[in-house]
Amino acid sequence: MSRAVAVCHGPFGRVSIYDLDRPLVVHAHREAHLIFFLDGSRGLVTVNDCTVRVDPFMGVAINPWEPHNFQPEQPGAFGLFLVVYLKPEWLAAQAMPSAGSLVFPSCELVVTRELAAWRDQAVEMLLSQHRELNLAPVLMALAQASSEPIGPELASSLLHLSAEGAIDRRVLRACRLLEQRPSCEGALARVAREAGLSRAHFFKLFREQVGVTPAVFSNTVRLDAALDRIVLSSDPVTSISHRLGFSGQSVFTRFFTAHMGMAPRDYRRVLRTVGLPQSQANHV
Repeated sequence: MSRAVAVCHGPFGRVSIYDLDRPLVVHAHREAHLIFFLDGSRGLVTVNDCTVRVDPFMGVAINPWEPHNFQPEQPGAFGLFLVVYLKPEWLAAQAMPSAGSLVFPSCELVVTRELAAWRDQAVEMLLSQHRELNLAPVLMALAQASSEPIGPELASSLLHLSAEGAIDRRVLRACRLLEQRPSCEGALARVAREAGLSRAHFFKLFREQVGVTPAVFSNTVRLDAALDRIVLSSDPVTSISHRLGFSGQSVFTRFFTAHMGMAPRDYRRVLRTVGLPQSQANHV
């Protein structure tokens, strides 16, 4: 079964080493996302309609909210990967493109000597026993080596969820409702009814404007809420499952495993944090 070898959360986002032997469902992240091969079986990552073979020479770069999935090249064979999730607001503070800009020009990321050096340094730090990990400069260097400058026309063509005028108010309301209540199963259908639109029409509008389906968006919000509680609180998994509206712990565990590749307890077992307070998760 897939497992987390090392996990660290911080103001930058999160960075992990995963040993994966199972496919992950189509999902998305708020964060800019990098995947590098380390050892074992290669992996296949599909971003939109582009499939990339993750191997020693090719990584994957995924922009915020780009739908993607993962599968081992050889079913059931383990592959070790460095997986990086960088918060758009953190990148913006480092003078990187913001959430509405194209952080990475292509999902295919050629592993140059520079990239390999920063990748290996991140792995070394994650596997070290030091209590304080100064990962931010290394992750910043990884992001800079993986991205390219873009023009304003291309940047403005991409969705920026915080730019409220760019999104239909009904879609924006649905996004906000899901953000405020991750456990609200019927939020999207209710907003569609209130807007006087059929479910099919509203879901089509949502997909066109947000870039992912309502289900993927909802699952992203729910997974983020789960990660917040796993990382920032000592709440038992059973309690987290209940607070997020799952019918039982086993259902929550299946959901988490389908998106992360491992059970929530396995994720928490190797977790370390840098610069994060431990009391922010109780607002959900």
